[in-house]
Amino acid sequence: MKFGFLNTRTPWWDGSLLYGNNEEGMRRVRAFKEGKLRIGGDGLPEHDEKWIPISGDVRNCWAGFSLLQALFVREHNAVCDMLKEHYPDLDDEKLYRYARLVTSAVIAKIHTIDWTVELLKTDTLLAGMRVNWYGLLGKRFKDLFGHICGSVLSGLVGLRKPNDHGVPYSLTEEFSSVYKMHSLLPDKVILRDITNSANPNYECPPVSQEVPKTEMTGKEGERRMSKIGMEQMLVSMGHQASGAVTLWNYLSWMRNLIPHDINGEEVPDPVDMAALEIYRDRERGVARYNEFRRNLLMIPISKWEDLTDDCEVIEALIEVYGEDVEKLDLLVGLQAEKKIKRFAISETAFFIFLLIASRRLEADRFFTTNFNPKTYTEKGLERVNKTEPLKDVIDRHFPDMTAKWMRCSSAFSVWSAPPDKTNYIPLYLRPAT
Repeated sequence: MKFGFLNTRTPWWDGSLLYGNNEEGMRRVRAFKEGKLRIGGDGLPEHDEKWIPISGDVRNCWAGFSLLQALFVREHNAVCDMLKEHYPDLDDEKLYRYARLVTSAVIAKIHTIDWTVELLKTDTLLAGMRVNWYGLLGKRFKDLFGHICGSVLSGLVGLRKPNDHGVPYSLTEEFSSVYKMHSLLPDKVILRDITNSANPNYECPPVSQEVPKTEMTGKEGERRMSKIGMEQMLVSMGHQASGAVTLWNYLSWMRNLIPHDINGEEVPDPVDMAALEIYRDRERGVARYNEFRRNLLMIPISKWEDLTDDCEVIEALIEVYGEDVEKLDLLVGLQAEKKIKRFAISETAFFIFLLIASRRLEADRFFTTNFNPKTYTEKGLERVNKTEPLKDVIDRHFPDMTAKWMRCSSAFSVWSAPPDKTNYIPLYLRPAT
C-alpha cells in the first residue's frame, strides 16, 4: 500500500523558496511587471508591515536564508531583463515563466556541481557530479553536440524521457531524514568590516561585530540584515565556517525554538527541534539506524565500537540505548558514525545522497524531455549552460566582490581558504580519493 505525508512545501527543484508553494504565495511575490519578482530598493527582500519578508518561503526564516533568496530574486529579475532584450514580444506572464525555469535550473545545477562537491570534497565525487550533469564526454562535447550518447556519456540532463523508477516526482522520507543538518548552523553570525578599499592578498576582513544567531532569526533578523546591507552580509557569511554534523553540536537555542507558521507568524508554543527531528522519523516509520543500513544493503553494526572509536560517544550511547544497537535512532547514528575523510556527512547518509542526486535530475521532465530551447528559450538555456558555480551568480550581481574577497575555489568554502591545487591529471583518470 502506498502512503505518504502532506507537506506545505513542494518536494522538488522548482525554486519554491523564491516563487512560493501555492497560488496565493506565487501571486504575493510577483511584481506583475516584465515578469519580475518583488525586491526592495536595497536589493534585499521587501517586507510587509509586520517585517515578514515577501518571499516564496517565510516559515522559520533567518537572515542567511533570506540573503540567498534575495540573491536569486536578483538573478530571476536579471534573467527577465535578458529575455526582454532578446525577445521583446514576450509579455509579463511568459517572461515570468521562462525566467522561473531558467533560475530554478541554475539553482539545481549549482546544487549538483558546486554545493554537493564541497560537502563531499573528493575527486571521485567531483567526477560523479559532473558526470551526472554532463556525462563522461564532458561539458565541451555536450555544448557542441548536445545530448546524443545516453546518460553515461552525455549525463542525465537532457535525456529524451524522464526515468522515475516507478515512483513519480517525489523525494523520499529517508532523504528528508538524512538531510537534517541543523548542526551546520552557527551559534553566532560574525560580521566583517569590508570598508577597506583594497585587498590584494584576499585577507580575511576584520571582525566588526558578533551577533547571536537568535538575533538574526525571524523579524528581528530581517531588521538587522536591512541595516547591515546585502554586500556586508554576503562577505561575512562567506568568511564564516559552518558547524560540523556531529554529536553535541546541536544549537542550544533550537532546543527552545519559537517556530513560525506558513505565513511567517510566530507560533506560541516553543519546540525542542532536536527531539522533534527524532520524533518525526519515528512517527513516519523511518527505520532505526541498523535497519536503515540493512535496507541499503550496508553492513549493520553489531556493537557500538563498530560505529565509532570515541569512548565518550560510546559511553553516552550505552547510557541512552543500553547494549541494544538495534534501538539506535537514525539521526543519532548518522552523527555518531565515523566520517569518510573529507566528507561532511556520514557514509550512510551518503548512500541516500547518491541515489537522490541522480533522481532529482532524471525523474524531472524539465531536466530531461523539456531541457531544450523551446521550453527555456535559446538564450535562457544558454544562461543555464554557461553558469557553473555559485561564484558565477555572485559575480553577475556583485562584479568586484569575489575578485576582492574570495581566495578559495568555491563560494561554499570559507572564502579566505587556499584555492584547490591545480591537478594536471584529467579528472576522470585520477585515482579514487
